[in-house]
Amino acid sequence: MRQQFFVFLQCASGKTYEVGQEIARRRNPSVISISSISGEWDLLLDVRIDSRKDVGKELVGLLQGIEGISRTNTIVAYPVFNPEDVYFNDD
Repeated sequence: MRQQFFVFLQCASGKTYEVGQEIARRRNPSVISISSISGEWDLLLDVRIDSRKDVGKELVGLLQGIEGISRTNTIVAYPVFNPEDVYFNDD
């Protein structure tokens, strides 16, 4: 089973596209999407990692050596609502 994580990245000034392109170039199968976002954070990664793996090691390996990353914040997403699993009472 794969666990979902959202990784927020803050990049050095002017480095957002370079960081995003480098992550994309690495073609890590755990990275589902890379989005440029506004606000405090510059990039948002949707990452899925096999729950049997060391998540910390996987995330560090994903971003290790990429110049221009100033700060990160990782959030675990717990699957709760899936339209295929939800039954609505139409009463």
